[in-house]
Amino acid sequence: MAAEAYKIFSIVVGAVIFAIGLEGFLIPNNFLDGGVVGVSINMGRFVDVPMGVFIGALNVPFIALAWFMIGRRSAVRSGIGIATLSVATIVLHHMHPITQQSWLALICGGAMIAVGIGVALRHGGALDGTEVLATILASRTRFTVGQLLLYINLAIFTVAGFVISWESALLSAVLFYVVVKDLVDQIAHGESGARQVRVSTERYEEVARLISGHTNRPVLVAKQQRFYADTGLAEEVWVLTFATTRLEEASLVEEIEEIDPEANITFSDIANHHGPMYESMTNAH
Repeated sequence: MAAEAYKIFSIVVGAVIFAIGLEGFLIPNNFLDGGVVGVSINMGRFVDVPMGVFIGALNVPFIALAWFMIGRRSAVRSGIGIATLSVATIVLHHMHPITQQSWLALICGGAMIAVGIGVALRHGGALDGTEVLATILASRTRFTVGQLLLYINLAIFTVAGFVISWESALLSAVLFYVVVKDLVDQIAHGESGARQVRVSTERYEEVARLISGHTNRPVLVAKQQRFYADTGLAEEVWVLTFATTRLEEASLVEEIEEIDPEANITFSDIANHHGPMYESMTNAH
């Protein structure tokens, strides 16, 4: 219960940060966002209704889709986040612009939006219904979620070019695809500082003992075969797989090579890690 309350609280905080980025930076300087929020900004140019009303109303069908096609928990969390964003933008609608310098508003506003979306996504919620729509369509078409969001937002920014100005629309598009998108991924999916390591070695027992003793974590050991184009399957090789931190990386390589100078070692980043076997790694950094 406490864990769920923390997730919902985090989603609410993310929605408020998103709203400040919109009302304090982007909208006063004639910039916009993608998705339902972008549509709401465009509609607010024609109808004298607070943008937050459009955000809430236009997202209702997407929350319903999430409820039936993705999961009730995700739908509830997204509904709370979107409702918070809707109310927060209404409350902050007459907020005095934090800055009127376009470049500063673009960077700061975009960063706040990215942080807000990333925090919500990291805790299982969404602040825009187009993410839900793209997820559902991707499972039924040959397009990926990223491609569908690209097409949806290109259409929104094109309309904004006629409604607001082409300069604002193009700058907003650059902001979304260059700054916001990558920052959202970084916050939502994280970079744990952890690395997955694969070691192929003939002296697997000694190396596995070294690694487990050094990291205080288990090592997965598997026997595999090398394949060559001219000869096909060749000699068997033992492959060790384990997780480590960036700080441990250099010393581990040195120690493994002391045991087996012929060992092949590869590293790859781990975005997130969960479970008791990773607790010592979390504490290590």
